[in-house]
Amino acid sequence: MNVARSSRERSDLRIALFGHPLGHSRSTELFAALATAGGPRIDYQPVDIAPQRFAAAIERLRAGEWDGANVTIPHKRRAAESADALDPIAATAGAANVLVRADDATLVGANTDGPGFVAGLNTLGDDNPLREDAPAASAVILGSGGAARGVAAALASRTGRVVLVSRNPDQAVSASRCRPVLGWNDRRLERTVREARLVVQATPLGMAPRVTEAPPLPPQWLGPHHVVVDLIYAPWETVFLAAARARGAVVLNGWPMLVEQAAFALELWAGAGTGPQLRDAVARLGVGND
Repeated sequence: MNVARSSRERSDLRIALFGHPLGHSRSTELFAALATAGGPRIDYQPVDIAPQRFAAAIERLRAGEWDGANVTIPHKRRAAESADALDPIAATAGAANVLVRADDATLVGANTDGPGFVAGLNTLGDDNPLREDAPAASAVILGSGGAARGVAAALASRTGRVVLVSRNPDQAVSASRCRPVLGWNDRRLERTVREARLVVQATPLGMAPRVTEAPPLPPQWLGPHHVVVDLIYAPWETVFLAAARARGAVVLNGWPMLVEQAAFALELWAGAGTGPQLRDAVARLGVGND
């Protein structure tokens, strides 16, 4: 993505995090680790923005209060709509989790959730369903929000069939170009899940503080042939992920995706080479949980 930048040093960037609420986010830890390890010092500012105030936040961004922004729940769709240009994954997903402000105050929207998810699967090693020597695998994504659509768009060219599951399938289809979408009561859902290799939990169900919640997917549909990823990382293991583990599935939480999407975003704001610096800083300083 080519963005016309000012002469501002890449270590002197002001980046906002737009979301509501923001209590679950640990993104600030990643950029703090980067600075501690001698990388670019990013002034990373969590900004809790209620939905009715999102348009005003976008105008503040255009006016130069920040050089870019991360965007999280529930604003990713509106971020894509507010951008003047979108990268291919954001355009397909209809959702952006990164905004880059150019010199002329135009905003470029990107979706690093999808690439971050794909890169995060590398932590599974031989269990990675997307490794080069693995057979084509179908994927089921629970949810149809911005993160779900970003993951779906990134998986589309790397797997077999990708199916989203939504409470409102018609609305989910109209919100992006991601298809097919099944409803939770669709009689085809059980067979689709059982035949899938990859199951991705991309709803906020189970996120702190509502840690007892889980999507209405019967655990008995899962088994040892599944790789189950929950995009939540707080708590470290959700009720859903624990149930999948008990059924013998290979499981992964959302921390690797968080790190990877942040590394890709950093390169959009600060230039090539900064992403690996963030990854190395997080690994060296042991930021995360276990």
